[in-house]
Amino acid sequence: MDARRGLRQIPGVAPPRDPQLKPYRFAMWVVYFLALVLSIGTLVGNLVHHLSGPHRPQANGQLPTRASMRVCVQELEGLQREQNVRAWKLAEGIGPRDALAAFDAWSREWEQRVDDLSERCRLDASEPEPPGFRGRAELARARDAVLALHRAYRAQVNRFAAEGADLATGAADALTAARAAIEPK
Repeated sequence: MDARRGLRQIPGVAPPRDPQLKPYRFAMWVVYFLALVLSIGTLVGNLVHHLSGPHRPQANGQLPTRASMRVCVQELEGLQREQNVRAWKLAEGIGPRDALAAFDAWSREWEQRVDDLSERCRLDASEPEPPGFRGRAELARARDAVLALHRAYRAQVNRFAAEGADLATGAADALTAARAAIEPK
């Protein structure tokens, strides 16, 4: 029995709502929906920002010369070689707990060096190439291909980190324990 009104409570039936509390219920619904919309908006905004990648500012200044374009090609080839070596050597150092974090830090620094190369070599410049200075568009396509490969490497590393890093760490820990057990004290 509801002591306030002298009403008997029927099982399975909700008591009537107090009309004096209607403005507060309305305010709570507004706060609830605002929090819901804000959190969904933040999630979508972060996803769009993350998937769009870093912003490349438009290059300005003089177009690179043929000699500087050759240097740009050599630098991009060097970055490509470094990336391939690092990706293949990653398997050797997977056991330690910080190996994946170290790869991630190297990856961000490597991407920054590619962005610096793009800016220095004006690979995203909008003005047309002058006669005799071919190759900027091809170098930009090569840079995009190298970055696509880098994204594939990072996706594989992230997938491994999510699915199998604990196995690699467990194997490294077990080998360390086995070596410690058989080593003379």
